[in-house]
Amino acid sequence: MKKITIDHLPRVEGNGGITALIDGQTVAEVKFYINEGPRLIERLVIGRTPEEDVSLTPRICAICTVSHKLAAVRAMENALQLTVPSKTNLLRELMHMGEMIESHSLHIYYLALPDYLGYPNAIAMASEYEFEVKIALEMKNFANHIMKVINGRFVHGENTVIGGFGKWPSRDELLWIKSRAIQFMPFVLKTVDLFCTLNYPDIPEAETLYACCLPPDDKFGFWGEEILVSNGDHLFRDDYRQLTNEFVVPHSYARRSRYQGQPYSVGALARINNLGERLESEAGRMFRKYFNEHWKKNPLYNNAAQALEILYCFERIPQLVDEILETDDFPEIVPYEAREGKGTGLVEAPRGLLIHHYALEDGLVKEADIITPTAQNAEDIERYGVIAAQTLLDQGKEEAIRDRLDILVRAYDPCISCSVHLAEVRKVEDNNWQKRLQEIKSQKSPLFIGIGNPNEGDDAAGPVLIASLKELGYPALLASELKEKELPQRLNSEEILIFVDAVNAGKKPGEIVLIPLLSVLHSSTLSHRFIPFIPHQMSYSQLKNSYVLGIQPKQLKHRSQLSAEVR
Repeated sequence: MKKITIDHLPRVEGNGGITALIDGQTVAEVKFYINEGPRLIERLVIGRTPEEDVSLTPRICAICTVSHKLAAVRAMENALQLTVPSKTNLLRELMHMGEMIESHSLHIYYLALPDYLGYPNAIAMASEYEFEVKIALEMKNFANHIMKVINGRFVHGENTVIGGFGKWPSRDELLWIKSRAIQFMPFVLKTVDLFCTLNYPDIPEAETLYACCLPPDDKFGFWGEEILVSNGDHLFRDDYRQLTNEFVVPHSYARRSRYQGQPYSVGALARINNLGERLESEAGRMFRKYFNEHWKKNPLYNNAAQALEILYCFERIPQLVDEILETDDFPEIVPYEAREGKGTGLVEAPRGLLIHHYALEDGLVKEADIITPTAQNAEDIERYGVIAAQTLLDQGKEEAIRDRLDILVRAYDPCISCSVHLAEVRKVEDNNWQKRLQEIKSQKSPLFIGIGNPNEGDDAAGPVLIASLKELGYPALLASELKEKELPQRLNSEEILIFVDAVNAGKKPGEIVLIPLLSVLHSSTLSHRFIPFIPHQMSYSQLKNSYVLGIQPKQLKHRSQLSAEVR
């Protein structure tokens, strides 16, 4: 079986890769790897106040920080049964326009466009396409200015709070934003023409489902209280799990989603497919001019959809400023009291549908659930990857598969940092580890692989135990001793692998558990991020036949020794 691999996808946010396995003339599978370590944000906010939550959760990502802020605030306001003035929502929407322009302009010009003009990156492209590079930078700077004026900073701003804003921008600041947006319009129209007329390959093409927020009043927009699916289904915000149905896969740190058993897409292309008929003015004219059947089934047109949304945002900005300045009053923060409740916030981030859900008890966060766009798109990326690779293979163009997969993933504009927001903490069930270990050894002598840092207290348990096993003559080594070029042969052999590590299993310090590798691979029970290149090189059958021998740590302090209990 042949493997085509991109270990590190270039020109995407975060650390991810993609692999295609080819068996003869059949593409057996395509896997979209997400190697970023789990963020644990949902666990960090448990027991904190709503105010702390809306400050912490936007730290998931510096690119989508406004979307996370708005989703968290909307969820908390729903949980607190709080209604803010319409003027507050208008200013929030203006801030959201800034993030959309900033993110979209960065992606389509600097990350995606080199794919279609034959350059390795935007810097190489600048000598011949100086105008395109400069105008994208100007758009990005303008968008950053909008976020800074309204939110205090363009990254992780804190002026947006539950119930309103800490400070309102001045009339002059808002009027400058309006006039600058109008000045950009000729260049924005050229942007739409450029990206809607690029020569997008027709591989891959296939029908898919699209999901997005359903804005009120038959308008285009990025907020809503319902989710609209392209098959006509409507889901109320609190029923979002009927759409997402999250699950995990062995080769990724991000969860996956399927709707009614099918992959689906979120993002600019989903919004244009579901809501494009609502666009008005120049954006509506451009939609009617360029939208065609390819937009419904080719994910590469997400670049064109983002360009169209940039136009929508630039047209919407002057309208928002005028509506905000219709009256001279600037609403105060709406007061509220701590209470029990549940709330969901739906927001369209640049990359698609973003969902925050919280449950409050005694004024503190009891439950938190955050579902990001890239995590929802992952299954569709793999499905389209198989379609593209198989089509090229059938055409005798196997050499083109690698580049096409690269372009495909980049078209989705994945935000990999957002997608790994959660590692679920699972309790390890009681078991008789000694009996189970004897059963395993009776089948075949296992290879013990130690994981841990000798300078981090009880995290040294793995290396110390491996040293002892070596002295006793058992086949054992440290994970750091595995060379990557040796991995495929070693890890896909018939050996049973037992990884030795400090494991937070809720036991007394020094107690030992023996548990299947798959049960902890995507959880935070391991004392540190599990080395990603190891499970990614293993076949699924071997993953199922591998184990973790875990020692419950007492402490993991830097530059400390093993505790007496663990020793």
